[in-house]
Amino acid sequence: MKIVITAGGTSERIDDVRTITNSSTGSLGFAIGNAFKEIDEIEKIYYLHGKRAVWPEDEKVEPVEIGGVLDLKENLTRILQEDQIDAVIHAMAVSDYMVHQVTTLDKLMGTEDPDHAQDLSGNKISSDIDDLIIHMKRSPKVISLIKQASPETTLVGFKLLSGVPHEELIDVGYRLLQKNNCDFVMANDLREIGRDFHKGYLIHKDKSYDSMNTNEEIAQMIVRRVLEERKGK
Repeated sequence: MKIVITAGGTSERIDDVRTITNSSTGSLGFAIGNAFKEIDEIEKIYYLHGKRAVWPEDEKVEPVEIGGVLDLKENLTRILQEDQIDAVIHAMAVSDYMVHQVTTLDKLMGTEDPDHAQDLSGNKISSDIDDLIIHMKRSPKVISLIKQASPETTLVGFKLLSGVPHEELIDVGYRLLQKNNCDFVMANDLREIGRDFHKGYLIHKDKSYDSMNTNEEIAQMIVRRVLEERKGK
């Protein structure tokens, strides 16, 4: 079997030295990678990871560092087209928005003094600008492209919410599963994640779900369910 794991967070570039990112460390993806590399049936793991995330070191693992959402989209599409991928575990925290334009309030309102125009060109935006505005646009939904590119691939999606009722968490995760033709979705709530615990709910196509309490339990359950799904094909 050949699989893809995405982990960590994407990072959207403002200029050559500044980015907008999220708080994902990639620790769950790392645990999942470690669990899969111990399985004899696994021949190769493409590990697509954010810049701050580490990867499991093993001869089976090919790490691919990812910058922004478009970088993730390009590399994931390439791998799905070039190789026969049995499963994608899409654990990466993908930015919902990407930088479209950088401007200033005066430019936006048309009140900028032409004789004192702010220069936004170059590789690093000046730190002397008082009213920098970053205009962002919606990022493409990478998860929606996976089954389109490789219909027979087993897909595990992930959904993180914060401070919602348990029933809503399961409902939202299940809608993600249906919308993107996932085989499973791992749903979790930020308030149920801590240093030594991580409550997770692996939702199935019939809306039943497995409950886990740590990264390691989540990783082992995902391995178990993916292997079962592949044997059924």
